[in-house]
Amino acid sequence: MEKKMFKNLFVFLAVLIAANSDVRSAEKEIKVGFISAFTGVFSSFGQQQKEGAVLALEEANYTAGGDKITVIYEDDQLDNEQAVTKAKKLVVQDKIDILTGLVSGDEGLSVGDYMKDKNIPVIPMYSASEDMTMRAFYPMIVRATWTGAQSMDVFGYWLAKVKGWKKIYAIGEDYSYPYNQGGGFKRGFFRGGGEEVKTVWHPVGTTSDFSSIIASIPTDQGYNAVLYNGAGGDAVNFVKQYVELGMLQKIPLIGQSNTFEKPDVESMPADIVGSLSAHHTADDLATPAWTKFKEAYHKRWGHDPSAASEFAYSSMRLILRGIDRQKGDISDKPALVKAMTQVDMSDDPRGPVALDPKYHSAIENVYIREVAKDDKDQLYNKGLWTVKNVGQFGPYDPELYLKQPPDTGSYPPDTPSAFAPEMLKAASEYQYIPFGQ
Repeated sequence: MEKKMFKNLFVFLAVLIAANSDVRSAEKEIKVGFISAFTGVFSSFGQQQKEGAVLALEEANYTAGGDKITVIYEDDQLDNEQAVTKAKKLVVQDKIDILTGLVSGDEGLSVGDYMKDKNIPVIPMYSASEDMTMRAFYPMIVRATWTGAQSMDVFGYWLAKVKGWKKIYAIGEDYSYPYNQGGGFKRGFFRGGGEEVKTVWHPVGTTSDFSSIIASIPTDQGYNAVLYNGAGGDAVNFVKQYVELGMLQKIPLIGQSNTFEKPDVESMPADIVGSLSAHHTADDLATPAWTKFKEAYHKRWGHDPSAASEFAYSSMRLILRGIDRQKGDISDKPALVKAMTQVDMSDDPRGPVALDPKYHSAIENVYIREVAKDDKDQLYNKGLWTVKNVGQFGPYDPELYLKQPPDTGSYPPDTPSAFAPEMLKAASEYQYIPFGQ
């Protein structure tokens, strides 16, 4: 009898210990630091990032691998020093397990440099300076979104090769992301037969008056279009004044990937209908994955998603799925990064995404788009052409690409004659598939 009672007591205690262990496990907290520009000229992108990330977290009930996910948000006001200060606070004071967010290229490079010896996974959401996953890459970075050059090489090549354009006048914001967008555009444009991309830079967010810059655009030198290589509040102000000053009637306006992005395009004049750009999303995607995401996003936030919100949603799902693969055990951070690189992203809303195993960068669709007006007179980006499986090196040999100087305000040059000839001879050509096929 005593033996039986002892045995029953032992079983009861074992069950109790296991139950308590399960409770403790379920209560374990994984901290994710989230740095973005929630105020300032790019605040719309910061808000979109947060909305996309929150949607992914809510769908997962703020859990992954059986553990609670806590997100700590920090506003860097699009200031590089502030971004690093916030990263230090998250690492030292909050003791985060993962860092994500980031809007601009300069933010990403500055924070990435600080984080490189911290043994913490860094998942950039919208920061697109290519060197984060190229010349400044280190194994704790996983960027399942884009580089600045990735979509613009496709765009520039199409304008030159398909449309036959020869000369572009480019006006851009003076920092790393537009440098990379402009560099990608020039490489593609010159490889496709373009002859000149005249480039002028202006400081970011320091003026709302672009009249003098617009007035200086030469209208008698055969430019096929003006490319505005900027975004956010700068883009809204530039586009409005470009139309108001009558320049649109003289030279067509095209944009970099973010120029006509939602919600900013909704504040622009309807005169820009037909203006072209290229990105990894299009507002009228009709795939089941995009439709499901768009409906859920609209239900949660009351408006449609943008590229920034989709990228944040996608990146947060990558984080959560990586933790799931590790069953919540994130003690080995390199193993967590490896798990993230092995996540299946074929169901991504913007289209299938794969990760380059060497540089942890996205291979994905690029969409050529034009500004259109919907049945409610709202402007949106309508898809025209799809190019599949575009990686960060585009059609170029990675070793050859990395031998070239990084994109700056003065490189690549404005004409192909001063360009590395071996880059212009890249054999691969993009296949432009009618949108929706």
